[in-house]
Amino acid sequence: MKVICDGLDLSDAVLKVSKALSVKAANPVLEGIKISAEGETLKLVATDTELTISKTIKADVLMEGETVVVGKYFVDFVKKLEKEQVELSRLYDAQLQIKYSDSESELSVFPADNFPQMETADSENTFILTQGDFKKIVDRTSVSCSTDDSRPILKGCLFEIENNLLTAVALDGFRMSVVKKQVNASGNFKAVIPSRTLQEISRLLEKDDNELKINVSRSGLKVELDNTVIYSRLIEGEFVKYNHILPTKFENVVTVNKESLLNSLERAFIVARNDRYHVIKFEVKEDILTVSAKSEVGFVNENVNVNLEGKDISIAFNGKYILDYLKTVNEDFVKLNLNSPIDPCVLTSVIDDGFVYLVLPVRISG
Repeated sequence: MKVICDGLDLSDAVLKVSKALSVKAANPVLEGIKISAEGETLKLVATDTELTISKTIKADVLMEGETVVVGKYFVDFVKKLEKEQVELSRLYDAQLQIKYSDSESELSVFPADNFPQMETADSENTFILTQGDFKKIVDRTSVSCSTDDSRPILKGCLFEIENNLLTAVALDGFRMSVVKKQVNASGNFKAVIPSRTLQEISRLLEKDDNELKINVSRSGLKVELDNTVIYSRLIEGEFVKYNHILPTKFENVVTVNKESLLNSLERAFIVARNDRYHVIKFEVKEDILTVSAKSEVGFVNENVNVNLEGKDISIAFNGKYILDYLKTVNEDFVKLNLNSPIDPCVLTSVIDDGFVYLVLPVRISG
């Protein structure tokens, strides 16, 4: 293999595919990036067998071939060559020669035959939405995905499509995000997509009206965008019946300016983050919401003007969970829908934006 390419193109491609590199894999080849030179292109692929990312760039291919270079070293190396023309040559099975300017270096490689084949998801089902809408859905659901390996199904987000209505759901046992959005879909279907996959796709997108087409098969998801292909396995299993969790009636509704509440919470969280559960207490009396937090660091007590429909109520939350919601909504006012200090709180915008966020309270004494 012998190929010449632009250093900036190479660096961009390597950084994109490196997001799928496996760390401390049982099979060392999974820590590598496969490089394939064919025709007038150079293709780079990385995979941990769950997530696969490939990127194709233009190149002057002098000799076709392929090899697998150790990923973490290759990433660090090519970042320093963005202003150079780079020549890559596989001298023999154990080395990749890299020439740039009047210099050259070598990196260790693996045999390409040992690298897993990139799987493809047959387009059994597809749905189309704008890139901006997809990014918004990921931002609003990924915060509620679990990171606990004991319940793998909760490490993903349910995408359920019925009559062109997408319902995206994520929960971790303490909070739940539900987002609804009209899409153009090939039919009715559902899939549990790993949170990591959704975030990697989102990072490749712009917040604009360009269309994004997502292909879903029984076992995998595939997205093609600007010569980049992302393939991911889906999470198998039955997702939680989320409709049974959402309350339908509320005794108390607190309407508050989002920015005022966000600023107050961020100050209270400076104190609360030293507490194990990041506890912040809300006490609503008439049209005043008192936000308070205390820890060994100190004490915060602030009043925020609100509109209360219902009775006075005191309730406490993990402050981070409320902050995560407020940072993802664009409306000026939000609603805290409450029943009692031990029942879930449901947060929504005053104007229906298709986003519902449920948080379990923290029980405190006094």
